[in-house]
Amino acid sequence: MRPELAALVVHDLKNALGILEAQLLTLEREPGRALAGQAHLQCAEMRRRFMMFLTLYGADNTDGEIRAHCADESPQGFLRRLLTLVARPEGAALVHLGDCDNAPPFWFFDFRLVRMALEAALHNAWRFARTQIVVSTRQEAGWLVFTIEDDGPGLGGSGSGDESAECTTSTGLGTELCHAVARAHSSAERPGRVTLTNREEGGTRFELWLA
Repeated sequence: MRPELAALVVHDLKNALGILEAQLLTLEREPGRALAGQAHLQCAEMRRRFMMFLTLYGADNTDGEIRAHCADESPQGFLRRLLTLVARPEGAALVHLGDCDNAPPFWFFDFRLVRMALEAALHNAWRFARTQIVVSTRQEAGWLVFTIEDDGPGLGGSGSGDESAECTTSTGLGTELCHAVARAHSSAERPGRVTLTNREEGGTRFELWLA
């Protein structure tokens, strides 16, 4: 992991801890279900970012690459389970399971790594989506493709607050993780990859291609 990225991650986690501390202090003085829910989501988000950081940091302590421990998984079943595991931020766009008719019945991939990558992409989509996000999976030319589409302003769109609108957290940790997970699911001369494009109907399409 690049030193400047590691420094940004530590700074980001420090700020997040400060927010959580303030929420807990307020909750101690004025107990309330809504504030407790906000504190829980903040804690879950910190845990997610910390796990991404540890995953990338651990790779740097070996040969710089993440190792995938693949198992037989149902891609469509994986997405259904993912949507039950990821906590949706309050007021964020709804997430729907889209067309999976071309999905293979099974594929060998690392559930833990792919979950982290798609969580990073999903949280990024929540930053830009106006009303909904659609997740889907398919098999294409020997690849397993996971897709996350939002109906936001698209790449470089006005109102995004970020002209690149990459798959990222505020530190860029999500971007680095997504690419590392894709590389971990490569085969021979077919490296896994991440793509981010504008949709014709508006919004952004994130795709994770696994060999």
